[in-house]
Amino acid sequence: MRKWLISYVLYAPGLEHLDLVNALTSAGATRIMASHWVLQSEKNAVELRDQFAALLASNDQLIVAELGQEVVWGTRH
Repeated sequence: MRKWLISYVLYAPGLEHLDLVNALTSAGATRIMASHWVLQSEKNAVELRDQFAALLASNDQLIVAELGQEVVWGTRH
């Protein structure tokens, strides 16, 4: 499976975008930062963009980028 970074900027004030968060969670994505997720999927970038962009409000932004083999993230404890 391919690894994807899915990130978004949500401009619509007052919306929680629960549909988007629920869709990412249901797809098996892992939230690594407030608006950045990693997803393993056989889908291509266009398919993922179309799947998740349909849940955005007007003027929100979304990027889907394939990740390389070595990917790390973390926080300072």
